Amino acid sequence: MPDIQRNDGFPPPRVTAIAAGSPGGGLDLTTRITNDGFEAAGIDTFMSIENMGGGGGNPARAAVLQRENDGTSVVFESNRIFLSNVTGTTDMSLDDFTPLAQLTTDYEVWIVKSGSKYDSAEKVLEDIKANAGSVNFGIGTVPSDDQLNVLRPASEYGVDDLSKINLVAFSDGGDLNNELLGGRIDVASTGMSEAMELVDSGDVEIIAVSAPEPVDSAPGVPTWHDLGMDITINHWRGVFGPKDMPQDSVDWWRESLKKAVETEEFEKQAEALGINPEYVAGDEWLDTVIRPEQEESTEVLEKVGLVK
Repeated sequence: MPDIQRNDGFPPPRVTAIAAGSPGGGLDLTTRITNDGFEAAGIDTFMSIENMGGGGGNPARAAVLQRENDGTSVVFESNRIFLSNVTGTTDMSLDDFTPLAQLTTDYEVWIVKSGSKYDSAEKVLEDIKANAGSVNFGIGTVPSDDQLNVLRPASEYGVDDLSKINLVAFSDGGDLNNELLGGRIDVASTGMSEAMELVDSGDVEIIAVSAPEPVDSAPGVPTWHDLGMDITINHWRGVFGPKDMPQDSVDWWRESLKKAVETEEFEKQAEALGINPEYVAGDEWLDTVIRPEQEESTEVLEKVGLVK
C-alpha cells in the first residue's frame, strides 16, 4: 500500500484520476486497469478514482482545469477532448490540456441483428446512397467515433447529403444493444470491445470494422480499406492534464503510465475487455494521432453542419 502520508512532491503520495464516464464504461474500465497496472509495476503512489459521466465529458474535463495545477489531477478521456469543442458544446479546447499518454485503442464496428437483410456493409451504403434516410443507425453518443464511423464511410461512398442520415443516439451501450435486438434500429455503430459479447452469443453479426487490416477476432469481416475507402478509426483512450503542468509531473506521469501499460496485469485485463494496450507518449501522440484526427473529423462534421 503506498505511503500517502509522506511529503508532497514528485513522485507524489497520491494522485486523482478522473474517469470521464460512468462506472462500467470504457473510460472507467481503462482508468481502473491503469490503477491495477500502477500497483503491479510497484509505483508507490495511491490513485484515487473519481467518475464524472455525462455531458460528453465536459464536466470531467472542467473539473481538472478547476483544480490546483500541481500535477496530481488528470482526466482519462477520448477524442471528445477536441470533438466537443468542434461541435460547440464547450469552450474548452485541446489547447487547454497537456496530452500525457495514449493507453489503449479499440476499433469501431457496424453490427446488425443476426438474420438482418443488411448482411454486408455494401448493402447499407448502397441504400443510403440512394436515400440517405432509409437506414436507421444507432450510436452511443454525439459527438463520438460511433458517429464518425457512419459519416466518414458514407461520405467516401458518395452519399450527397450527410445531414439526412438517420442517426439515433442512446445514453449508453446497453440501450443501443437493446434497440438493435428489438429491431428498432437497423445498424449499430459501436466499439468492437462493446460488441463482442453479443457477437459471441450469436445475436448480432459484424459487417464492417474500422481497423487498418483484418482483425483476428472478426474473421472474414471487411475493413473500410477492403471496401476501397481510406478510413481507419482507432477509438483511443488516454490521459490528459491541464495545460502548463509542472514538467516534473509530466515526466512522472508519462514514465509511470508506460510502466503500468507494460505490466502483465494491464495486458491481461485489456485482453479480457477486448481492447489493445498501445502506449504512445504525449508529444508523439499529439502530432501523429490527435492533430491529424482532429482535422479529418472537423472536415466530416462540417459536411453535416455540426461544426460551430
